[in-house]
Amino acid sequence: MAFATMSSQAAVAQSLYGVNPFSNDSSALSANGLFHLDYNTGAVTDGRVVTVPGRTVTGLNALTRDPTTGTIYAVAKANAVAGRLLITVNVATGIAAEIGNLGDNFSSLAFRGDGQLFGVTGDGATVPETLYLINKADATKAVATALGNGADGEVIAYNPDDNSFYHWSGGTIVFERVLAVAPYTVTNIGITGSPNGEVFGAVWDPARGQFLVHNISSSMDFWTASGLRSSAQLATIQDVRGLALVPSAAAVPTLSEWAMIAFAVLLAAGAAMAAHRRRLAT
Repeated sequence: MAFATMSSQAAVAQSLYGVNPFSNDSSALSANGLFHLDYNTGAVTDGRVVTVPGRTVTGLNALTRDPTTGTIYAVAKANAVAGRLLITVNVATGIAAEIGNLGDNFSSLAFRGDGQLFGVTGDGATVPETLYLINKADATKAVATALGNGADGEVIAYNPDDNSFYHWSGGTIVFERVLAVAPYTVTNIGITGSPNGEVFGAVWDPARGQFLVHNISSSMDFWTASGLRSSAQLATIQDVRGLALVPSAAAVPTLSEWAMIAFAVLLAAGAAMAAHRRRLAT
Protein backbone atom coordinates (compact mmCIF):
# COMPACT_ATOMS: atom_id res chain seq x y z
CA MET A 1 0.00 0.00 0.00
CA ALA A 2 2.81 2.43 0.92
CA PHE A 3 4.63 1.64 -2.33
CA ALA A 4 1.50 2.26 -4.40
CA THR A 5 0.97 5.58 -2.64
CA MET A 6 4.51 6.74 -3.26
CA SER A 7 4.39 5.67 -6.92
CA SER A 8 1.26 7.72 -7.51
CA GLN A 9 2.83 10.73 -5.81
CA ALA A 10 5.85 10.44 -8.12
CA ALA A 11 3.63 10.79 -11.20
CA VAL A 12 3.55 14.33 -12.60
CA ALA A 13 0.41 16.04 -13.94
CA GLN A 14 0.07 18.01 -17.16
CA SER A 15 1.22 21.62 -17.31
CA LEU A 16 -0.85 24.50 -18.65
CA TYR A 17 0.69 27.09 -21.00
CA GLY A 18 -0.56 30.19 -22.79
CA VAL A 19 0.82 33.13 -24.79
CA ASN A 20 0.88 36.91 -24.63
CA PRO A 21 -0.66 38.74 -27.62
CA PHE A 22 0.68 42.13 -26.55
CA SER A 23 4.41 41.74 -25.94
CA ASN A 24 7.39 39.40 -25.86
CA ASP A 25 10.29 40.76 -23.86
CA SER A 26 12.12 40.26 -20.58
CA SER A 27 11.24 43.56 -18.90
CA ALA A 28 8.73 41.86 -16.58
CA LEU A 29 6.97 38.53 -16.21
CA SER A 30 3.78 40.12 -17.55
CA ALA A 31 5.70 41.14 -20.70
CA ASN A 32 6.99 37.63 -21.54
CA GLY A 33 5.60 36.01 -24.68
CA LEU A 34 5.04 32.52 -23.25
CA PHE A 35 3.39 31.83 -19.89
CA HIS A 36 3.34 28.81 -17.60
CA LEU A 37 -0.01 28.87 -15.78
CA ASP A 38 -1.38 27.37 -12.60
CA TYR A 39 -3.53 24.44 -13.74
CA ASN A 40 -6.24 25.13 -11.15
CA THR A 41 -6.48 28.92 -11.22
CA GLY A 42 -5.01 30.05 -14.55
CA ALA A 43 -2.60 32.41 -12.75
CA VAL A 44 0.72 33.13 -14.46
CA THR A 45 3.48 31.42 -12.47
CA ASP A 46 6.44 31.62 -14.85
CA GLY A 47 7.32 32.92 -18.29
CA ARG A 48 9.71 32.85 -21.25
CA VAL A 49 10.68 35.16 -24.10
CA VAL A 50 10.01 33.40 -27.41
CA THR A 51 12.94 33.56 -29.84
CA VAL A 52 12.82 32.81 -33.57
CA PRO A 53 16.11 33.03 -35.52
CA GLY A 54 16.16 36.09 -37.78
CA ARG A 55 12.88 37.49 -36.40
CA THR A 56 11.83 39.91 -33.69
CA VAL A 57 8.69 38.39 -32.20
CA THR A 58 6.39 41.05 -30.72
CA GLY A 59 3.59 38.81 -29.42
CA LEU A 60 1.80 35.52 -29.95
CA ASN A 61 -1.85 34.81 -30.68
CA ALA A 62 -2.23 31.05 -30.44
CA LEU A 63 -0.73 27.94 -28.88
CA THR A 64 -1.66 24.27 -29.36
CA ARG A 65 -0.18 20.79 -29.00
CA ASP A 66 -0.11 18.13 -31.72
CA PRO A 67 -1.65 15.04 -30.05
CA THR A 68 0.20 12.69 -32.44
CA THR A 69 3.74 14.03 -31.91
CA GLY A 70 3.65 16.24 -28.83
CA THR A 71 5.06 19.19 -30.80
CA ILE A 72 3.84 22.63 -29.69
CA TYR A 73 2.73 25.04 -32.44
CA ALA A 74 2.06 28.77 -32.13
CA VAL A 75 1.09 31.82 -34.15
CA ALA A 76 3.61 34.66 -33.81
CA LYS A 77 3.58 38.33 -34.75
CA ALA A 78 6.95 39.70 -35.88
CA ASN A 79 8.40 43.08 -36.85
CA ALA A 80 8.32 43.87 -40.58
CA VAL A 81 6.25 40.77 -41.36
CA ALA A 82 2.87 40.96 -43.08
CA GLY A 83 0.51 38.24 -41.89
CA ARG A 84 1.49 35.93 -39.05
CA LEU A 85 4.03 33.17 -38.65
CA LEU A 86 3.40 29.53 -37.84
CA ILE A 87 6.15 28.36 -35.50
CA THR A 88 7.02 25.43 -33.27
CA VAL A 89 8.18 26.27 -29.76
CA ASN A 90 9.91 24.55 -26.88
CA VAL A 91 7.82 25.60 -23.87
CA ALA A 92 10.69 24.84 -21.47
CA THR A 93 13.06 27.33 -23.13
CA GLY A 94 11.02 29.60 -25.43
CA ILE A 95 13.28 28.67 -28.37
CA ALA A 96 11.18 28.44 -31.53
CA ALA A 97 11.51 27.54 -35.20
CA GLU A 98 9.68 29.20 -38.08
CA ILE A 99 7.61 26.98 -40.37
CA GLY A 100 6.17 29.61 -42.68
CA ASN A 101 3.93 32.65 -43.10
CA LEU A 102 0.22 31.90 -42.76
CA GLY A 103 -0.56 34.77 -45.12
CA ASP A 104 -3.27 36.35 -42.96
CA ASN A 105 -4.03 37.36 -39.37
CA PHE A 106 -4.76 34.09 -37.59
CA SER A 107 -6.06 34.32 -34.03
CA SER A 108 -6.35 30.69 -32.89
CA LEU A 109 -5.07 27.16 -33.60
CA ALA A 110 -6.28 23.68 -32.66
CA PHE A 111 -5.46 20.12 -33.69
CA ARG A 112 -7.95 17.45 -34.63
CA GLY A 113 -7.28 14.09 -32.97
CA ASP A 114 -5.53 12.69 -36.06
CA GLY A 115 -2.92 15.47 -36.10
CA GLN A 116 -4.56 17.73 -38.69
CA LEU A 117 -3.98 21.36 -37.75
CA PHE A 118 -6.78 23.92 -38.03
CA GLY A 119 -6.75 27.68 -37.55
CA VAL A 120 -9.24 30.53 -37.52
CA THR A 121 -8.65 34.10 -38.73
CA GLY A 122 -9.51 37.13 -36.65
CA ASP A 123 -11.81 40.00 -37.56
CA GLY A 124 -8.82 42.07 -38.71
CA ALA A 125 -7.81 39.50 -41.31
CA THR A 126 -8.11 39.95 -45.06
CA VAL A 127 -10.48 36.95 -44.99
CA PRO A 128 -11.93 37.25 -41.47
CA GLU A 129 -13.68 34.70 -39.23
CA THR A 130 -12.79 31.72 -41.40
CA LEU A 131 -11.77 28.20 -40.36
CA TYR A 132 -8.84 26.70 -42.31
CA LEU A 133 -7.04 23.40 -42.56
CA ILE A 134 -3.33 24.19 -42.17
CA ASN A 135 -0.39 22.14 -43.42
CA LYS A 136 1.81 21.96 -40.33
CA ALA A 137 4.89 21.26 -42.47
CA ASP A 138 4.83 24.47 -44.56
CA ALA A 139 1.97 26.70 -43.22
CA THR A 140 -0.09 26.49 -46.43
CA LYS A 141 -3.83 26.51 -45.87
CA ALA A 142 -7.21 25.56 -47.36
CA VAL A 143 -10.64 26.89 -46.39
CA ALA A 144 -12.80 24.58 -44.28
CA THR A 145 -15.77 26.88 -43.60
CA ALA A 146 -16.74 30.46 -42.81
CA LEU A 147 -17.53 31.34 -39.19
CA GLY A 148 -19.48 34.56 -39.51
CA ASN A 149 -21.27 34.75 -36.15
CA GLY A 150 -20.05 36.95 -33.32
CA ALA A 151 -17.57 39.84 -33.38
CA ASP A 152 -13.96 40.17 -32.18
CA GLY A 153 -11.97 37.39 -30.55
CA GLU A 154 -12.14 34.24 -32.65
CA VAL A 155 -11.03 31.23 -30.56
CA ILE A 156 -11.31 27.49 -31.26
CA ALA A 157 -10.58 24.39 -29.17
CA TYR A 158 -10.98 20.72 -30.06
CA ASN A 159 -13.09 18.25 -28.08
CA PRO A 160 -12.05 14.64 -28.85
CA ASP A 161 -15.18 13.26 -27.16
CA ASP A 162 -17.39 14.38 -30.07
CA ASN A 163 -14.76 15.11 -32.78
CA SER A 164 -15.75 18.77 -32.88
CA PHE A 165 -14.20 22.19 -32.57
CA TYR A 166 -15.82 24.69 -30.24
CA HIS A 167 -15.80 28.32 -31.30
CA TRP A 168 -16.06 31.45 -29.15
CA SER A 169 -16.58 34.85 -30.77
CA GLY A 170 -17.26 38.40 -29.59
CA GLY A 171 -17.60 40.37 -26.38
CA THR A 172 -21.24 39.34 -26.28
CA ILE A 173 -20.15 35.76 -26.80
CA VAL A 174 -21.42 33.48 -29.52
CA PHE A 175 -20.60 29.85 -28.63
CA GLU A 176 -20.72 27.22 -31.40
CA ARG A 177 -19.88 23.61 -32.10
CA VAL A 178 -18.18 22.98 -35.46
CA LEU A 179 -17.98 19.41 -36.75
CA ALA A 180 -14.29 18.60 -37.31
CA VAL A 181 -14.90 16.90 -40.68
CA ALA A 182 -16.59 18.10 -43.87
CA PRO A 183 -19.08 19.70 -44.24
CA TYR A 184 -17.95 21.33 -40.93
CA THR A 185 -21.52 21.86 -39.77
CA VAL A 186 -21.91 24.76 -37.31
CA THR A 187 -24.39 24.50 -34.40
CA ASN A 188 -25.11 27.33 -31.96
CA ILE A 189 -24.95 26.48 -28.25
CA GLY A 190 -26.79 28.44 -25.58
CA ILE A 191 -24.71 29.75 -22.68
CA THR A 192 -25.70 29.12 -19.05
CA GLY A 193 -24.32 31.64 -16.56
CA SER A 194 -22.54 34.93 -17.22
CA PRO A 195 -20.08 34.52 -20.14
CA ASN A 196 -17.57 36.74 -18.25
CA GLY A 197 -16.36 38.64 -21.32
CA GLU A 198 -14.56 37.90 -24.59
CA VAL A 199 -12.70 34.58 -24.69
CA PHE A 200 -8.94 34.82 -25.37
CA GLY A 201 -7.87 31.17 -25.21
CA ALA A 202 -9.30 27.71 -24.60
CA VAL A 203 -8.27 24.06 -24.36
CA TRP A 204 -10.19 20.85 -23.64
CA ASP A 205 -9.19 19.24 -20.34
CA PRO A 206 -9.93 15.48 -20.48
CA ALA A 207 -9.34 15.14 -16.72
CA ARG A 208 -12.17 17.57 -15.96
CA GLY A 209 -14.28 16.79 -19.01
CA GLN A 210 -14.61 20.48 -19.85
CA PHE A 211 -12.75 23.42 -21.36
CA LEU A 212 -10.27 25.64 -19.55
CA VAL A 213 -10.99 29.14 -20.86
CA HIS A 214 -9.05 32.38 -20.36
CA ASN A 215 -10.88 35.64 -21.00
CA ILE A 216 -10.47 39.38 -21.47
CA SER A 217 -10.79 39.81 -17.69
CA SER A 218 -7.42 38.01 -17.32
CA SER A 219 -9.09 35.16 -15.44
CA MET A 220 -9.78 31.48 -16.12
CA ASP A 221 -13.21 29.86 -16.28
CA PHE A 222 -14.50 26.35 -16.89
CA TRP A 223 -16.89 25.70 -19.77
CA THR A 224 -18.76 22.50 -20.56
CA ALA A 225 -19.51 21.48 -24.14
CA SER A 226 -23.17 22.22 -23.41
CA GLY A 227 -22.41 25.88 -22.63
CA LEU A 228 -22.31 25.92 -18.81
CA ARG A 229 -19.70 28.42 -17.57
CA SER A 230 -18.52 28.24 -13.98
CA SER A 231 -15.74 28.74 -11.44
CA ALA A 232 -14.31 32.09 -12.49
CA GLN A 233 -10.87 32.54 -10.92
CA LEU A 234 -9.09 35.66 -9.73
CA ALA A 235 -7.49 37.78 -12.44
CA THR A 236 -3.87 37.09 -13.32
CA ILE A 237 -1.23 39.64 -14.37
CA GLN A 238 -1.97 39.55 -18.12
CA ASP A 239 -4.57 38.50 -20.67
CA VAL A 240 -3.67 35.01 -21.95
CA ARG A 241 -4.34 33.56 -25.38
CA GLY A 242 -3.96 30.10 -26.89
CA LEU A 243 -4.03 27.62 -23.99
CA ALA A 244 -2.26 24.25 -24.30
CA LEU A 245 -2.00 21.31 -21.90
CA VAL A 246 1.45 19.72 -22.08
CA PRO A 247 2.38 16.43 -20.37
CA SER A 248 5.52 16.59 -18.27
CA ALA A 249 8.75 15.78 -20.08
CA ALA A 250 9.34 12.91 -17.68
CA ALA A 251 7.47 11.19 -14.89
CA VAL A 252 10.63 9.75 -13.31
CA PRO A 253 10.79 10.07 -9.48
CA THR A 254 13.37 12.43 -8.02
CA LEU A 255 16.21 11.15 -5.85
CA SER A 256 14.28 11.96 -2.67
CA GLU A 257 11.19 10.23 -4.06
CA TRP A 258 13.25 7.13 -4.88
CA ALA A 259 14.55 7.15 -1.28
CA MET A 260 11.02 7.35 0.09
CA ILE A 261 9.90 4.54 -2.24
CA ALA A 262 12.83 2.37 -1.12
CA PHE A 263 11.99 3.08 2.51
CA ALA A 264 8.35 2.12 1.89
CA VAL A 265 9.48 -1.14 0.26
CA LEU A 266 11.73 -1.94 3.25
CA LEU A 267 8.87 -1.24 5.64
CA ALA A 268 6.58 -3.52 3.68
CA ALA A 269 9.24 -6.26 3.59
CA GLY A 270 9.85 -5.92 7.32
CA ALA A 271 6.14 -6.16 8.04
CA ALA A 272 5.88 -9.29 5.88
CA MET A 273 8.81 -10.93 7.69
CA ALA A 274 7.33 -10.11 11.09
CA ALA A 275 4.00 -11.61 10.05
CA HIS A 276 5.80 -14.73 8.83
CA ARG A 277 7.62 -15.13 12.16
CA ARG A 278 4.34 -14.79 14.06
CA ARG A 279 2.79 -17.54 11.96
CA LEU A 280 5.79 -19.83 12.62
CA ALA A 281 5.56 -19.15 16.36
CA THR A 282 1.91 -20.22 16.59
